[in-house]
Amino acid sequence: MKIALAIERSLDVPANYEQARQLLHDVEGTIRRFPKLHSLKKIGESDYLSEMNPMGARALGISHRVSYAARYAVDHGNGLLRWEPLRKHGNAQIGGKFQLSKTGGGTRLTFGVNGELDEVPVPLMYRLLAPAFIQGKFTRLVDIFLEQTHAALLALPAAEQKSPRKRATGNRK
Repeated sequence: MKIALAIERSLDVPANYEQARQLLHDVEGTIRRFPKLHSLKKIGESDYLSEMNPMGARALGISHRVSYAARYAVDHGNGLLRWEPLRKHGNAQIGGKFQLSKTGGGTRLTFGVNGELDEVPVPLMYRLLAPAFIQGKFTRLVDIFLEQTHAALLALPAAEQKSPRKRATGNRK
């Protein structure tokens, strides 16, 4: 079964924009923060193959190991990491963006992903529920990514931090 993904989530953090932009200098490190990532393999100059740990609900017979390749591009001036799917790699085509934008008190982290999962094994009796269930699983992974990115910003050495260390408000779309 093919399942479409379309997710966009945001989190406001108390890190200044210039501090947050440092994340874009380490594309691999940023990608590796995504939860459930089993392996990341560089297959080209800016191309990576991502293989996820199985996700789903084994008790319901819905478990899938997502694998996809993408070409990543960084636009430092606009605080943007974007990726486009590479066909003929894995069992999914996933593209998206990780956008940083200035807010009054810090930086908004926005993560958007869209694409399609192929060959998801779903028992016939769960086919109507599977798309919403899997979309929900991916949405939670995106939220965890944003939380881990916030923690990575707080962990930067004190000399690199230019804003007070305080908990994000957790504003999400």
